[in-house]
Amino acid sequence: MVVAPKRQHYAEPLPKSRTEVKSRPKAKPRPKRASRIKPIILVALWFVMAFLVVSRHAAIAENHQRILELEKRLDEALKQSELLKLELAASEDLRRIEEVARNQLHMNYPHQTQVQYVELPENEMEQKQAEVAKHQETSIWDIILRLID
Repeated sequence: MVVAPKRQHYAEPLPKSRTEVKSRPKAKPRPKRASRIKPIILVALWFVMAFLVVSRHAAIAENHQRILELEKRLDEALKQSELLKLELAASEDLRRIEEVARNQLHMNYPHQTQVQYVELPENEMEQKQAEVAKHQETSIWDIILRLID
């Protein structure tokens, strides 16, 4: 018996028909509004916090600048005060006053004939009597002499 040789048949697979339904990718669920708003709120809060920090830093810097200016003015005022204290001490010195009177104002001590002593009354009644006596002692010639001088 003779066996027939086996034949191999090669069969190409048939092309798949296009009628097959392609599976759609699953639709992603839409994010909820709350989940979209939360990051926006966080970013807004971050900006507000950053703004507050920067504005506070600016206020601190401005106050520091004002303090420096006030300290500068205080130092100038203290120097001026020291100069005025020295000038006051110099002006209270009797020798300095005498020197200014002689040199700048051309003043001299009065002569003994230029000095007049006045006695003031102790009570009001004597004072009124002294005023009346003073007016009575003045004559027309004394008034004319005073006007000429």
